[in-house]
Amino acid sequence: MMKLNYKFLIYLFLGLFVFFFLVFKIVDFSLKRYTLHHHIINVPSLVGLSLSSVEDTLEKYNLEFVIIDSAAYNPDYDRGSILSHSPKAGSEVKPERKIYLTINPLTVHYIPFPDLKNKSLRQGINLLENSSFQIGNIYYVDHFAKDVIRQSEVLVDSISSNQVHFNDTLPKFSLINLYLGNGHLENVVVPDLLGLELYTVKSKLNNNSLNLGNAYVDDLKNDTLLIVYQQDPGANKEIAIGSFINVWAKDTLIDIK
Repeated sequence: MMKLNYKFLIYLFLGLFVFFFLVFKIVDFSLKRYTLHHHIINVPSLVGLSLSSVEDTLEKYNLEFVIIDSAAYNPDYDRGSILSHSPKAGSEVKPERKIYLTINPLTVHYIPFPDLKNKSLRQGINLLENSSFQIGNIYYVDHFAKDVIRQSEVLVDSISSNQVHFNDTLPKFSLINLYLGNGHLENVVVPDLLGLELYTVKSKLNNNSLNLGNAYVDDLKNDTLLIVYQQDPGANKEIAIGSFINVWAKDTLIDIK
């Protein structure tokens, strides 16, 4: 009798194991099918496209989009065209994923340019930002007063700019280059940028009489926290005033060698 019960229990446990295993596989298969686990889409590049072209393109990829108002007018692109999007081109997503679009404004508002002549760099940056202009690059001219603004230029396109004066009217969010006195200095020391968040690097460099060059981002998982892990030239080197510093950043300090 005991022997019979023992065999019965073995068969019972085996039967239950097979039953739960089959249930698990069925549920797992159903979930993967529901979430399209094996169906991955590479996001196409949408930068520069019109909204109608984007709609046609994303429809072919079975993707959706949401428009985000543009933060800045870019003269290199047509009004209403795509300036950037998230997730970025090449990112792997599932069908019906929403792609968030930043577009060039359709309507451009013109505002008067503030009086920057002979203001300090810090004062000039505050005046420009309060007037909804963007800070471009800083350049140095031979003048006894260091970091005092001698001239301002508005970026017309990616390679040319025009001098701008007090009360000239410019499109909102225009990119402004500043020409500063060098205090008769030729060289400055490169600050240490490692460990800084990427969005703070430009102001850090400007305050040290330098410019941000190229910013390379590795293994981007989100746009919220980008940390600098490499710079060129390196910290504490002496270089020409107004030089450009390239940086490399990741979205986390994990795995940075």
